[in-house]
Amino acid sequence: MALLDRRIALLLLLCLAAPVTLASDDPGVPAALYDQYARPVGLTTAAGEVQVAIVVSAKRLRRIKPWEVALRDRFPELVIVRIADIPGANAVYEKVAATLRKRLPADVGVGIDLERSWAQRFELDTQVPNILLFDHHGELIARHAGMYKRDLFPPLEADVAAALDEQPAARVATAQ
Repeated sequence: MALLDRRIALLLLLCLAAPVTLASDDPGVPAALYDQYARPVGLTTAAGEVQVAIVVSAKRLRRIKPWEVALRDRFPELVIVRIADIPGANAVYEKVAATLRKRLPADVGVGIDLERSWAQRFELDTQVPNILLFDHHGELIARHAGMYKRDLFPPLEADVAAALDEQPAARVATAQ
């Protein structure tokens, strides 16, 4: 009975949760996803925030950690969204979510992309991590892909620093 109650509660959460969408008017931009705890995951619609989405196949999620650690070390306030691309037509949200809950720490939410909307929209090879940088208007301004290597970080670091430098003065002032 408790399992049934839990599934009903999860279904209600999915139905009632307010979706968070990308900060863009582009109809081809992927909508929000839900993480393994049924929380909405996506780029925020808050004006003025530079954001990063890291998209990779669910089977290769561990490969995003070095990128995220390097970004957080250099830019602690940067908004980072993790997206797991789920290849295969037979994937079911609850099974994927249960697997992610078992394998990831509770504070690490990963958007579950069953329809491969991010990979298709941005034409990504999700066998390797893809780092997508969005400016404060929600527009894609830089893309980086590949396994983390120290010599690959400086170009991403420069792009993020440049995007943060171009934020509106009001937003930068509140961050300090």
